[in-house]
Amino acid sequence: MVRWIMQILAAVGFGALLGFIGLTMTLNLFGYADAEARRLSRNPWNRVWGAPDRDPAELRQDIGFNVARFLVGGGALLLGVAAVIGGIVLLVSGPLD
Repeated sequence: MVRWIMQILAAVGFGALLGFIGLTMTLNLFGYADAEARRLSRNPWNRVWGAPDRDPAELRQDIGFNVARFLVGGGALLLGVAAVIGGIVLLVSGPLD
């Protein structure tokens, strides 16, 4: 019984964390997209690949950056919600063993 409760709490906690990370990516909470744009614009591999240095504001306006941010953030958000819902279903259904 204790193991079952710990598994449910782990699933709900992991889902909440994953959902929060996805929400942070998608909605640019705490300046996540701004920091990621700065990091990508100063990437040392850009020089190796021959890509020109770009301004972080220009990179944030790029359609590819926004699409990737929404896809990854939205995917993480949906996986987190699925894990939380799965944990709640396990809690309601009772122990599996």
